Amino acid sequence: MDNYEVPPHIDLPYGYMEREIKFKLLAAHAMVDREFFEHLRDDPDGAAAELHIRLSDNDLIYLRELVDWDRIAKVADDIRESLNLEMVTNSW
Repeated sequence: MDNYEVPPHIDLPYGYMEREIKFKLLAAHAMVDREFFEHLRDDPDGAAAELHIRLSDNDLIYLRELVDWDRIAKVADDIRESLNLEMVTNSW
């Protein structure tokens, strides 16, 4: 316990952590599931609702206007193949 340091307290706005978690979940799911990736790309509100996630207007602007979907799509299949998902899941 001598080496343990208490992390500094950071005041984040209410809901910040929840927003961070929902985007990590959406990103992770999109990277392992091609159909979900395309759904998130084409209809972010509907895709998020499949995972019981509600997106704000700002979240939708981010997903529709700021994410470089074409760039992600170029590497997504290689990432999926590299993960060897058949070894850990049978959900698709």
